[in-house]
Amino acid sequence: MSDSPAKQLFEKIFEENNAKVYRFAFKLTNDAARAQEMTQLCFVRLWENIEQVKQEQDIFPLLFVYVKHLVIDESRKLYREKKALSLAAKEQQDITDSGEKVFLHKEFSSQLHKLVERMPEQRRNVYTLSRDHGFSHKEIGQQLSISPATVKNHLTAALQYIRKELTSHFYVDLERRK
Repeated sequence: MSDSPAKQLFEKIFEENNAKVYRFAFKLTNDAARAQEMTQLCFVRLWENIEQVKQEQDIFPLLFVYVKHLVIDESRKLYREKKALSLAAKEQQDITDSGEKVFLHKEFSSQLHKLVERMPEQRRNVYTLSRDHGFSHKEIGQQLSISPATVKNHLTAALQYIRKELTSHFYVDLERRK
C-alpha cells in the first residue's frame, strides 16, 4: 500500500521542521509543555491545509505564522479565562463581603438599640431626638424643657457610654478610626 503524495510531503515537512517549530514555539511561550502543544497544533493546521502546499516551497514562513497565531490565540484565551476567573472570584468576594456587612450592620444596630434602651430616660430621649430625628441642641432643649448645655452634656455622656460599650463588644479601637 503506497502513501499518498500529500502524506509523503507532510512527513517530509514534519521531519525537516519539527525541531525548528518547537524551538520557535518555546521561544514564544517559555514553557516546554505549551511549546510542544503549539508544535502539534501547528502541524495539525498544516495537515488541514496540505493541499495548498507546493512540493518545493519553503514552508517554514508558513509554519512560523501558524505558530505565532496559535500562541496569540492561546494567550488571548488564557487571558479571557483568567479575567473571567478573577471576575468570578471578585463577585464571590463581594457577595461574601456584602453578607458580612449586612450581618455586622444588624449586629451593630442590635447592640446600639440595646445600649440606648439601657440609658436613663432623659439621656435616651436626648440621644434619640439628636441621632434619630436630627434635631439641634436648641430644638431638643425646647422639646424637653432643658437648656442646650444640658442637652450637650446628656449627648456627650450618651456617646461616651455607647463608644465604651461598643468598643468592648466589637473589640474595635474607635479612637484609631477617627
